Amino acid sequence: MISEMFSPRQLSRLLDIANMACHKGMVADARRIFETVLALKPGFVPATVGLAFSHVVVDDFDNALAILDRVLAEHGSDPDALAMQGLACILAGRREEAEQAFARIPQDSTAADMARVVMEGV
Repeated sequence: MISEMFSPRQLSRLLDIANMACHKGMVADARRIFETVLALKPGFVPATVGLAFSHVVVDDFDNALAILDRVLAEHGSDPDALAMQGLACILAGRREEAEQAFARIPQDSTAADMARVVMEGV
């Protein structure tokens, strides 16, 4: 099967590269990577959250939130998806929605620590 062409570590590296591309303003390249990973592994949450992030970095919050809504419909307690949803809401000026997303993050996760820091800063 084609999705077995890459090890979990290799997929993780591809997502790291895509995230770095987002940080460097290479959003189109990042999206190609995220979409390629998703073509190999449909519904892969880390790649889908990354794709949403590629919209957040260009202030396209509505598309980011639409992507995250689909992820959370299937994986309602995914800490990274909830953290990204909260971040997108904060940046979009939707503090109450951000608080709701952050409140749903499992408290024993790294994402919960990030959420606390974000909320303290706003």
